[in-house]
Amino acid sequence: MFSNLGLFATAKCPDPECARARCFFAHGQAHAVSPVSGPSRAASSVALPRNVETKIVTEASGVKRKMDAEIAEGGAGAKKQVVPSSRPGVPVSTSLTAAPEPPPYTSSIPSRASSSADYGRPPNLPLNIKVTPQPRTDRQKGLATLFTQFSKLYGPIIHLEPSLAHDTTLSQENEISASSSSLRTYKTAIHHAAVSISRRPPPTSLSHPSVGTVKESREKGEKAEKEKSERLERSRVERYFLKKEDFAKWGYPLPDDPELVGEGTGSKPSGEGETHNCDRCKISFTVSSQNLAARFGECRYHYGRTAPERVEGRRKWIYSCCGKERGEAGCEDGVHVFKEEDDQALARREGFMSVRTCAEESKRDGKSIVGDGFGVVAMDCEMINTTAGLSLGRVTIVDENGNILLDELVRQSVPILDVNTRFSGISPGQLDSALMDLPAVRSAACMFIGPETVIVGHGLENDLRALRLLHDKMIDTAIVFPHDKGPPFRRALRDIVKEKLGYFIQDRTSDLGHSSAVDAKATLDALKWKVRDDNE
Repeated sequence: MFSNLGLFATAKCPDPECARARCFFAHGQAHAVSPVSGPSRAASSVALPRNVETKIVTEASGVKRKMDAEIAEGGAGAKKQVVPSSRPGVPVSTSLTAAPEPPPYTSSIPSRASSSADYGRPPNLPLNIKVTPQPRTDRQKGLATLFTQFSKLYGPIIHLEPSLAHDTTLSQENEISASSSSLRTYKTAIHHAAVSISRRPPPTSLSHPSVGTVKESREKGEKAEKEKSERLERSRVERYFLKKEDFAKWGYPLPDDPELVGEGTGSKPSGEGETHNCDRCKISFTVSSQNLAARFGECRYHYGRTAPERVEGRRKWIYSCCGKERGEAGCEDGVHVFKEEDDQALARREGFMSVRTCAEESKRDGKSIVGDGFGVVAMDCEMINTTAGLSLGRVTIVDENGNILLDELVRQSVPILDVNTRFSGISPGQLDSALMDLPAVRSAACMFIGPETVIVGHGLENDLRALRLLHDKMIDTAIVFPHDKGPPFRRALRDIVKEKLGYFIQDRTSDLGHSSAVDAKATLDALKWKVRDDNE
């Protein structure tokens, strides 16, 4: 059996009548015992009472031997005796030894390797890791298997992040261990993961879909496939182009109409003093920008649309804004405003310009920053009411990924009647800080829109008219997602987005209005859904 270390040899036996043949404790008069530092193979040190011979059994080189110690009288401490060891030159001392330090704390969380040299071998599980159904040795083997495959996979990019294989191995093994209820399922999952990793294409960057655990790589791959299926390549979106023979049917300005460009356009920028029918209440009035505050309330109108409802067994047309029946007095106060829809009349206020001409001028002036423009952009404009009719207040252009390319307020050259905050989102006084007028904003837009650029929008003819821009490559989501009744009826963009994409736009309070950036991105999302749906 094990050898006796004699740790209790100096302690008084708790049994005063002890008669045991081999008792661990000392017998006789009281003993003054000093603290024992703990078991040691080299030495055992204690303070012994006076005139007491103590037999201390120590072990040196596996051999038992006795050591006698006597305590000198009146000394400050005990004498040291060195007993010869069974091996020459190895003394055994009875001096006191320091207590051993406790072992350092080890975290249960797997840590990164301490140096770059450690990244070349499989990581180790921490000593105090949480108990799992899989033995530690099997988990360590699983780490080695995964590390081998990750090291091969990350060979081309390991110099970019030396700890990549090490860290991914720990994450992958931890996922498998957490999801495995037995050792058998664990080993099977390790094997499948190793095979899956070995079949991945070599990554070329840290953001490559092949980088990461099996779950992360799968999610990256699915995202990449979705983006690829939604990519608005020219060959995939040409079928949705508005045909030139349909321009007039949907109210688009004709790109080759000579009356919209050149001399004679812009001859009458303001309609001050002209007589028009109010676009809101349909009453005839004379356009004036004088005393607008005092005239507020001259126009009472409904800003909502009418829809048929059955009330008390009868079909009635009810306004969405106030619930009143069609023909009843308006629920909103304002000033009279007007709108011109004839392209020649609009050209008299401000002339049109084709995208090709605008792009050529931008290049000539050194303003073009994208060459021939982007392949696909989405555009949305917000309108206000001025003495020139319905005018451009804000224009937003985004690229295929929804990144904003241009978002500008438009400085007006004629007096403003109403900024139409409920629908435009532009607050009174906000346009005072605008830097660009209409021609400048149009030139800025043509820095991103070239002759071959596809413009996507909803009710895009209104935006082109407001911007006084002529183009022939357009996709209108109001036409791509037609109304059941056909033209000229159109579905609202918010209804299309809610039905096809499952989220809401233009769902803000009535005082904030629309966001042209949100609307532009929504048209892109709707078109991407259509492209993906038609190619499945």
